[in-house]
Amino acid sequence: MKKILVTVMALTLTIAAQAGKIDSTQFVAFYNYSIQTQDDEGQNVTDSLRLALLVGTRATYCTTVLSYNRDGRASQEMENAFIMHHQNVLTDVERSEVIAVEPIYPHRYESHEPMAKIDWTLTEDTLTISGLLCRRATGSLYGKQWTAWYCEEIPSSAGPWKLRGLPGLIIKAEDSEGIHCFTLYETKNEVRDINMIGNPEYQKLSRKKLMAFKKKTLGNPRYAKEPTYYVPKGADDVVEVNLNGTMYYVGMNSHMMTPQKSHVYKPLELE
Repeated sequence: MKKILVTVMALTLTIAAQAGKIDSTQFVAFYNYSIQTQDDEGQNVTDSLRLALLVGTRATYCTTVLSYNRDGRASQEMENAFIMHHQNVLTDVERSEVIAVEPIYPHRYESHEPMAKIDWTLTEDTLTISGLLCRRATGSLYGKQWTAWYCEEIPSSAGPWKLRGLPGLIIKAEDSEGIHCFTLYETKNEVRDINMIGNPEYQKLSRKKLMAFKKKTLGNPRYAKEPTYYVPKGADDVVEVNLNGTMYYVGMNSHMMTPQKSHVYKPLELE
């Protein structure tokens, strides 16, 4: 791959979307998302990023706060967590469909799937989180066991990522291994459009095929030390960028970014 050395203090991240309003928000919920993982030397580290969940009556859309704020500046959040752990997820309740879009260098991938039904077990346990009285529920989704705390005072069945279906907004959710954790930190009464996502140029894969591809590529032990090891030479011209001492490869055609080193991939879906 052709490499040109460039030094910049900021990068523009282009989030491509296919226009088409399908709903408007009732409110927006903001979550801290943390992932317990390891760096390329095997040392324990915590990746984190902030998510915005746009909640409507027909649909919800979960994306990064950076995208929600239309903030194209690169930040620490992008260095590992954004690239490896995040999907933009549109849940169309009316059509019982979930659309997920995510960048895996050098392409963007789009999957469509039926909305999964999570068989939650409700309990009488309560916990106050950020001043909200919450109740505990447990359930499984795509091979992972989840404990979720939901607030009935916020009458919405929505939740971060693909978690949903409780009699109140999900305030906190953590998998049984303690790897992935979503925690609400703010809500806003704000009206925004919820638009259809996707693009004809994205690579289309089923959820299971995309999951298998990620397991094969991101799950390879080489990935943490060399995140572009699987990209054939000449697949795409790239620019090598030095941002505050961290080297990035930025596809000139795909406008995508990946760090020179990464962290160990921790899947949200096991089956």
